[in-house]
Amino acid sequence: MQPAPMPDPAASFAPGALLNVARLAATRAGNHALGNARRRGEVNAISRHDVKHILDVECQAVATETILAACPGDAILGEETAGEEHPAPGGAEWIIDPIDGTVNFFHGLPHWCCSVAVRRGGVMQAGVVYAPELGLVFEATVDGPACCNGRPIRCSVLADPSHALVLTGSDKAEDPARAFRFFAALARLVQRPRVLGAAALDICLVARGAADGYFEHGIYLWDIAAASLILERAGGTCEILARHGGYRLAFLASNGHLHAAFKTCLLGA
Repeated sequence: MQPAPMPDPAASFAPGALLNVARLAATRAGNHALGNARRRGEVNAISRHDVKHILDVECQAVATETILAACPGDAILGEETAGEEHPAPGGAEWIIDPIDGTVNFFHGLPHWCCSVAVRRGGVMQAGVVYAPELGLVFEATVDGPACCNGRPIRCSVLADPSHALVLTGSDKAEDPARAFRFFAALARLVQRPRVLGAAALDICLVARGAADGYFEHGIYLWDIAAASLILERAGGTCEILARHGGYRLAFLASNGHLHAAFKTCLLGA
C-alpha cells in the first residue's frame, strides 16, 4: 500500500482555503449580532455622529477566535482594537469590521454587515461581506469570481454619468460642509447620490450592479478591505485617492466605465 501523501503546507495559504475561514468568521460574527439584536441598545459610547456598540467588541472577538482556531499565529487588524497604523506584515493579516453600519444596526435598520478579509504580503487574497438581515453573502478570492449567495456577480456597464446611481457616506471626522461639498458635486453629475450608511455593503452593491459607484472622503481600511476585492473581481475599479493616516482613506469605487468621470468630479470639489 502506498503511504498517504504528506499534506501540503501551502494548501492552507491558498485563496480558496482562506475564503472558507473568512466566510466562517464573518457569518459567525454576523449571526452573533443578529441573535443578540434585542441588545442593540447596549453601547459603550454614543455621540451625535457615531455609536460604539458592545456587540461590536463581541462580534470582533467571535471572528478573531474563529480565524485563530484555523490559522494560529496570523495577525489580526480589527476596527475595535486597531492602534497606530503599521505596514502590512509579510505573512497573513486578517482585517475585520465586526459591524459595518453600526448606527443603522443601533436604530434597527437592516442595512449593516460584517466584513472579513485576509491579505498576504499586502495583497488581498480573500474577502467576505455578510449582511445577516438581508440574507446576503458577498465573497471573492484574488483568483476567482465575485459571488453573492454563491452566484457570480458583475458590475453595471453604464457609461453615462447622468444616468448613474452613486452611493456615498458622510465623513463624521470632518466638517459636515466638506461631506456636503462632495455630495453636491456628485448630485450635479449623476442621476442620484444616496447615503445608505454601511460602506462595505454599499461597495458590494456596486459589485452587484445595483449602483454604479461609491465614494467617501474619510473611510477606514477595515470598511473596504473585503468589499474592494469583491468589486474588483466583479469587474469594477477601486482607487485610494488620499491617505489621511491611522488607516483612514479617501476611497473611490466604480463600475470602471465611469471611474474617470467620478474622479474628475470629486477632485474638482
